Amino acid sequence: MFTAALAATMVMLASPVAALEAAPAPAQSPAIEETAVAGFPQARLYRLAGSEKRPVVVILAGAEGGVEASQRFGPLLARLGYAAVGLPYYSPDWGSYGPPQQFPDLPGSFIDIRVDQLDALRQTLAGQAGVDSERFALFAGSKGSEFALIAASHYPWVDAVVAYAPSDLVWEGWGMEMLEAEGTRSSFALDGKPLPFMPYRGFVDGLLAGPAADLRAIHENGRADHPAREAAARIPVEKFQGRLMVIAGDRDQLWNSGRMARNIVASREAAGLPTTALLYPDAGHDLAGGSAEPRDDPRGGGTPDANAKARADAWPKMVEFLKDALRP
Repeated sequence: MFTAALAATMVMLASPVAALEAAPAPAQSPAIEETAVAGFPQARLYRLAGSEKRPVVVILAGAEGGVEASQRFGPLLARLGYAAVGLPYYSPDWGSYGPPQQFPDLPGSFIDIRVDQLDALRQTLAGQAGVDSERFALFAGSKGSEFALIAASHYPWVDAVVAYAPSDLVWEGWGMEMLEAEGTRSSFALDGKPLPFMPYRGFVDGLLAGPAADLRAIHENGRADHPAREAAARIPVEKFQGRLMVIAGDRDQLWNSGRMARNIVASREAAGLPTTALLYPDAGHDLAGGSAEPRDDPRGGGTPDANAKARADAWPKMVEFLKDALRP
């Protein structure tokens, strides 16, 4: 039934949704240690060699899942002086309709992803040499930002969040089991309970449309269809007392991250909490990383030049934000 159209749409969801791409490493970069994190499949800890205890920055990728974001940003954040932890939490599995699942030890559906695994991760890191788990930040993109903001709104030990292309809501989940059951499952769960969510409109139709699917409209129309569900689905970002930076482009074509970033700022302002907001009117979804080189991203929106300028402007500000937020 879904044949190649499903696989094509999953490629569209995967590659730009949280395209976290970093600048190349310096030619003479210091040695970085990479170690597995016990109990967390595919998770890796990156840090500069030595005994110094370094603050934690957890990397949360988006709908592409897998380890790519961890591998790109782990070494870069380690060079900035952090104990960077790539925490893969999803690896797409669309059965015979898509490529083989890359990491079978990770969830294959984006349904009821466990937010509380971050709490378990923090406890594990507390016993790790060279890690200061009392200073704890989240570095996330797109669906990863949704994850990060839910966690920060629940756990008081999160000190800082950097959220690229964020969401102000918890959204509907997806996976093979959802093809005949749209609107019934959440993306995230906390303490064993699925979180209230905002349904999409036309997700399966979008799968059938392949690359022609309007993912922004699927989100926006779903939100318009269910105003009574917005309050329950809203991430209570005003409960997060730490430091927050949101980075978004108004021409994001994967979801309306500009609108959602402004909603986040408004909720926190109403509670007397500051938010550092970097909002770029002409930019799209692909804003993470230090590279100012223009690159095509027709699905994510924005022009190559606008996206490149936004990345070049945002990256050094993000570096300073984390440095200030995680000072001893």
